[in-house]
Amino acid sequence: MIDDFLHVSITCRDLERSVRFYETLGLKVIKRLHEVDEDGIARGFQLPAGRLAVAYLAPSQASSKMFIDMVQWLDPSPTGEPYPVLNHVGLNRIAFRVSDLDATTAALRNHGITFLTDEPQIFGEGIRCIVTTDPDGVFLQLIEGL
Repeated sequence: MIDDFLHVSITCRDLERSVRFYETLGLKVIKRLHEVDEDGIARGFQLPAGRLAVAYLAPSQASSKMFIDMVQWLDPSPTGEPYPVLNHVGLNRIAFRVSDLDATTAALRNHGITFLTDEPQIFGEGIRCIVTTDPDGVFLQLIEGL
């Protein structure tokens, strides 16, 4: 099933302001995707568009590979307060790395888990994902290929 933690995604209203705040806490930007526009992201998260700016943040001396995926949605714009949908400000999604997305999805469906889309979505270079929610509505993303 799930192999490891990958990242925690936080939607913010202003990426630069949020990056500065987290840098103040001692995190550093380990990767920046200045603007991403991916149909697979929009379909996978059931949003009308998937245009966003992203910064990955992690502690300088991290022993794990887990990081914060800080996102400012450009289209659609962030709205509301945390956190009933993915483009809201706050902790919105926890991603888990899996080695076999098809087998994992099938096993979870056998346990009554449903997903936002019928099939995994593809984006980037060979990245596949599918999204479900926990009982409280927290979005959980299963990713293969990262």
